[in-house]
Amino acid sequence: MTPSFYPPHLRALFTDRERELGLLEQATLSLKEGRPRHLALFGLRRIGKTLLLMEHLTRWLEQAPTGSVRPVYVDMEELVTSPELFSRRYVGLVTFWALTGGQGDRESFLTPAGLLGGPAAGLRCVAQTLATLDSARDDPALQVSAALDFPEKLAAELGCYLLLLLDEFTELAVLGNYPAVRRPVQLFRAALQRQGRLGYVVAASAISAMQHLVQDGQSPLFLQFESVEVARFPLDATLALVERILGATPAAGAGRRLHELTGGHPFYIYAVTSRMGDLAQTASTLTAADAERAFLLETLTRDGRIYNYCRYLYDISLSRARGYGILKAILQTLAEEEGLTLSEIARRIRKGAPGTRSYLRALQEVDLLIEEGGEYFYRDPVLRYWVAVMTRGIEVDLFASRTILAPLLADLEAQHARLSSELGRARESQLRETMRAFAGQEMDGVWFGINGRLALPIFTRVAPYRSADGQVEVDALAETESGDRWAVELKWQSKVVGEKELIALAAKARTLNAQPWCVSRSGFTPAARAYAEAHDILISTRADLEKIERAVRHPSD
Repeated sequence: MTPSFYPPHLRALFTDRERELGLLEQATLSLKEGRPRHLALFGLRRIGKTLLLMEHLTRWLEQAPTGSVRPVYVDMEELVTSPELFSRRYVGLVTFWALTGGQGDRESFLTPAGLLGGPAAGLRCVAQTLATLDSARDDPALQVSAALDFPEKLAAELGCYLLLLLDEFTELAVLGNYPAVRRPVQLFRAALQRQGRLGYVVAASAISAMQHLVQDGQSPLFLQFESVEVARFPLDATLALVERILGATPAAGAGRRLHELTGGHPFYIYAVTSRMGDLAQTASTLTAADAERAFLLETLTRDGRIYNYCRYLYDISLSRARGYGILKAILQTLAEEEGLTLSEIARRIRKGAPGTRSYLRALQEVDLLIEEGGEYFYRDPVLRYWVAVMTRGIEVDLFASRTILAPLLADLEAQHARLSSELGRARESQLRETMRAFAGQEMDGVWFGINGRLALPIFTRVAPYRSADGQVEVDALAETESGDRWAVELKWQSKVVGEKELIALAAKARTLNAQPWCVSRSGFTPAARAYAEAHDILISTRADLEKIERAVRHPSD
């Protein structure tokens, strides 16, 4: 039976994500064995987090529709309104999924009368929880706590485990707008501490808010979740998705160019590929020029999906932050030239540094900007391109000639360096996932720039690190149970790493009392290699890293 919650046309487009699905599978199997693990999925909007949850949920139901682990999907954005409505609907949705596997009439489970008169009528925990919610009308915090405690009680009564997939999890914080609730995240943590039959997979598009919830040392949920980044597609996944959309394989140059333009973002790939299908009679005749034209039409015409997505993202993000005019000026400034420092931005918008810092922080909190090494960039380079063109008052129509599009294509070329940086960040995420799979395997020391063999540590925590004062930042700080650490930097540009970069990494590693490891896409200068050998710095090239990853993932190969 085709699940109603996962339309066939969407499932037909599902591509790649085997790494992420593997992690979800491991967490589910761990829950089945009575060892709950909780995962937090991060990723840009429209990058495929919800589809990933649906794919895992569907695969699990196909394998074991009445198994000991029952999946539950909840869209928190849809659910979180008032504390009372949230509590009743949360109880209803958890019951619906646990009893039906997501099939049938969901709405009948969302009212007390429907719950008590339907398939859940004989469940003692349902009646007791609804009674608690009714008697606690004057205590919204108690209502929320009772709702969050309910899945554990239901799992116990059913004699199973529940895997709760909570989409747009950061919306839970909205309940804090009610003074009587105040701290919903603390209530969630308290419930989590009382539970042994539940596994959580939480996801959200608000990256900064999600990081604050699960990675900030001041958050009640600090260290409760394992972070999994849902990154952009690599080239092979982009080509696979293009083939699924078109139903045929385009020329290699067209697919590669599309990947460069979209940066591997699945939504952008879908939009541009669909437009490409209108430009040629057959997929085999599509060219790189068709990919360029399709991208421009999708991004710069009013009926383009990317145009409307960027407009939505821009407007809704600015509406959530204060100081619209100044924020807009900052975005326009960085659309013209990225990589500016705080003082440079302050000069250009004619504001003081302290005030500018506050505005930049606001733009980071709504995920429009990121800060790297004291310089500011757009999180999404396609959005940056859209803002840059819109600022100049340029729009094109569907019948724009190549002469009109030519200067816009030149602007696109200037974006490639930035797209390369974005893909580098995706590679950072993959490297961290590889390090989480280190399990004492023995490796050829040559892959790390040393002689002999190297036994990989078993890390209990691997995450990006930035000190509170912002002075020390590494792409990954990994720690073993005994306290041994690795400080890791990934250099994914076309520039060869020199001695200067390794000196800086060594200084950071000393501060962190960690073993330094540098991975470079383009290799190392002879001076850098000599410095690494003299100062016990591990170094790996792109080819080395690929060998390490294969050995970690497939030790028998």
